[in-house]
Amino acid sequence: MHADEEASLGHGEDVMQRLERYPLVKARMTKILDLIENTGGDLRLADAAEQRAIDELRAMGQEILRGWGQRLANEEAARMGQEAAVVRQVKKTPLAQHLRQNHGR
Repeated sequence: MHADEEASLGHGEDVMQRLERYPLVKARMTKILDLIENTGGDLRLADAAEQRAIDELRAMGQEILRGWGQRLANEEAARMGQEAAVVRQVKKTPLAQHLRQNHGR
C-alpha cells in the first residue's frame, strides 16, 4: 500500500473502527454490500439493481452531508465557546481601571 493510500484510510486507522463512529454510514454500507451480494435474492434484473444502488448511494450522500454539517457545527460551537471563555478571562487594562476609578469619584 502506498503512503497516499494509507493517509486516505484515516492515518492507519482501520476502516471498521472509523465506521463505528458513524452508525448511519455503516448501516448504509451494509445495505450496499447486501445489494452487491443480492442477499435478498430479489434482484434479477440489472435495471432493478442499478436503481437500488442509486437510491442507496443518494441516501448515503445525504447522510454524509448531514454528518459533515453536524460535525462542522459542533466544531464551530466549541471554538466559539473557547473564545468566549478567553474573553471572560481577559484582565482589565490599566486604562479601564483608571477610567473606572475616575468615574467613580
